[in-house]
Amino acid sequence: MHKYKYTEEFEVNSSPRILFPYLQNPASLAEWFADKVTQDNDKVLNFIWDNSDHYARIAVSRQNKCVKYEFLNAEKQEMPDPAYIEFKIQQSELTNGTFLKITDYSDMTNPKDLKALWHELIRQLLDVMGAD
Repeated sequence: MHKYKYTEEFEVNSSPRILFPYLQNPASLAEWFADKVTQDNDKVLNFIWDNSDHYARIAVSRQNKCVKYEFLNAEKQEMPDPAYIEFKIQQSELTNGTFLKITDYSDMTNPKDLKALWHELIRQLLDVMGAD
């Protein structure tokens, strides 16, 4: 199946140090990103949406900078050309503003649906953080 790469940047009124745990900590991710998030001993995360398991591993993690989740198959095995979600925190040197860049590489190919989904997710993130 063909995948689509969606990228968008959002301004976040928060410091990278405060924002980062919401992007990597399973309990914090469950507050805005998924119905439930668990992590097993192999450091595989399970994102649960609508009672459906979606396993992922942390492919990249740089404290207060970025985290990338690569999705695995149902047996928690890596796949060729995996779907992934990447969160990058960037700061503007000019304005000192914090920006969250989202890259969603998945089977979801409708740009309008992806935009609506991510705008709602980021709204929930900002609400949870108290950073509107």
